[in-house]
Amino acid sequence: MQLRSRIFGRFSWPAIRQRLIEWGSIALLVSLVVVPVGILAWLVLFTSTFHVRAVTVVDARDHTVVAIEALTEQLLGRNILFLQTPVLEQRILSTLPQVQDVYITHKLPDTIRVVVQEKEPTFLMLSNATYFFVDDGGLAYEEARLETLPGIILPVIKNNDSGASLQTGQPAVEESFVSFILQAQEEVPKITEAEIVEMRVPSLSAREVHVLLDNNWLIRFDTTRPLTTQLTVLDRLLDHTLSEEDRQRIDYVDLRISNRVYYKLHTGAVAAPTAERSDEQ
Repeated sequence: MQLRSRIFGRFSWPAIRQRLIEWGSIALLVSLVVVPVGILAWLVLFTSTFHVRAVTVVDARDHTVVAIEALTEQLLGRNILFLQTPVLEQRILSTLPQVQDVYITHKLPDTIRVVVQEKEPTFLMLSNATYFFVDDGGLAYEEARLETLPGIILPVIKNNDSGASLQTGQPAVEESFVSFILQAQEEVPKITEAEIVEMRVPSLSAREVHVLLDNNWLIRFDTTRPLTTQLTVLDRLLDHTLSEEDRQRIDYVDLRISNRVYYKLHTGAVAAPTAERSDEQ
């Protein structure tokens, strides 16, 4: 009797209904997971829904946009979900020296978005009748054209070595030279009370710069030594050694020798005392 009661109890309607509810819940849960996954897998693997159809470039100049579009043209038609964006970012950085940073995002279902930060030039380098933008690391990253000039006045460094061959993507000068030039651009006019007209270097490998002022003075600096030290010597020369009349006759001032200054007036050349002794005169 007990066995018969157990059998009938197991196949009673309440028990069957409970089992149906349990299995129905499991089936519903499985369908909610499996069906969307199956649909997604079908869209990804067997349709062109997620194939790249467009590449948009943001915050870049026109010629940079064209260059990036050429680099990313091979992405068109490829599955957007399988693209390795870090590899593409590195390729853009290594190929286009004018790009400071780049960030690539997926805009589903079919668009790649390339956000670009371009370099800001620190000065222009004129070499063999060609102007180059130079960045803060001393790299000549782009040939400067009229349509690509920024809306600010940049210092111009003229390379007097006609045999030098400077190409984009190559170092033009050392990073310390860039810092020296930017500091000179700001500090030299304060000491001389004249504006800088031109800066020249004998060659790209030279460790000196020649600064021409609008009062026709030519000042030669050693870019391997602190500018402040050389300007101190120059200030002593102008304030303690030269008269006002002599200052009007300056042809050049040479600060390339440590603790000494050589200068030439329009009547001849003179070697001034050391900076320490010039205070005594």
